Amino acid sequence: MRHRVGLVGAGGAGTKRAAAVTACDRSQLVKVCDLNSQEALSIAIQADADVVDSWEDVVNDNSIDIVIVSTTHDQLSLIGCAAAAAGKHILCEKPLGRNPIEVQDLVMAVEANGVCLRAGYNHRFHPSIMAMHQAVEDGRLGNLDFIRGHYGHGGRLGYDREWRGDAEKAGGGELLDQGAHLIDLSLWLLGDFESVTGFTERRCWDIDPLEDNAFGLFRTAAGQVASIHASWTQWKNLFSLEVFGSQGYAVATGLGGSYGPESIRIGCRRVGGGPPEENKTIFDGNDCSWDLEWKSLLSEIDGKITMGANGESGLNTMRWIYRLYRAASTHRVVLTDEPMS
Repeated sequence: MRHRVGLVGAGGAGTKRAAAVTACDRSQLVKVCDLNSQEALSIAIQADADVVDSWEDVVNDNSIDIVIVSTTHDQLSLIGCAAAAAGKHILCEKPLGRNPIEVQDLVMAVEANGVCLRAGYNHRFHPSIMAMHQAVEDGRLGNLDFIRGHYGHGGRLGYDREWRGDAEKAGGGELLDQGAHLIDLSLWLLGDFESVTGFTERRCWDIDPLEDNAFGLFRTAAGQVASIHASWTQWKNLFSLEVFGSQGYAVATGLGGSYGPESIRIGCRRVGGGPPEENKTIFDGNDCSWDLEWKSLLSEIDGKITMGANGESGLNTMRWIYRLYRAASTHRVVLTDEPMS
């Protein structure tokens, strides 16, 4: 079956989603919608698709069976819920909404209509992260102890006047932006948390009340800790994720492009002491995570179990984001059983 796909949102992420759809022989991009008609037209020309004036034209097209929602955060849940009600499978950019209520609405709509929802946490499909996850699953690192994650960039001139600096459209700052990836990956590797504490800060950008830096310490019931720092004042783009266990460690750095070459180092502890046995792999070429995530969604629609983030995991990530916001604002540890109202 060749899936017919509609795209809502033709910005940076939407452009990458469109490229993944057109590169796959199992899907065809047929309609594109964006408030910026020139951006929509640019994608449509490359994909031989139609440009439409409203997202409703995409959602209500009976010939389309998958809708990609790549908009600002304030539109993600709204359009996703409408797509679910129309019986479409959905790939929705992370974080699926601005808050837990919006994300829960989307998850409930998907469940009520029996369609698939993929939360756009594409970092799970970076080769270094997949290798890290496989090492964890194979038990090569032993019992996991802790994770350290750093993710950041420095913005650009006028960054604070773009939509990510608008609290109404974004719903949150850097924690909801790049921090969401670190939390998703930490949950994927460690399992669910029990508590969180941390800080959110505004150090540079004029984005009140949003944060440009977020620091989180998450703890599982077994005492494992995930430490994350997401920053819009990193200045030089950085991605680093480290996981340590009783028998070894894995360190993933870079995402390609401006984040530097993607690589992973996996080290095994020497029982008698001394330097660990370490192997390093460098992944050359273009970022393949968007293509792999797209193909994974198509496999999920076929009924196969995949490693992609679904609605429930996306909702759990959003809840932990909001627990960290609460911890930062109240200067205390927030537990998993606290209500999200």
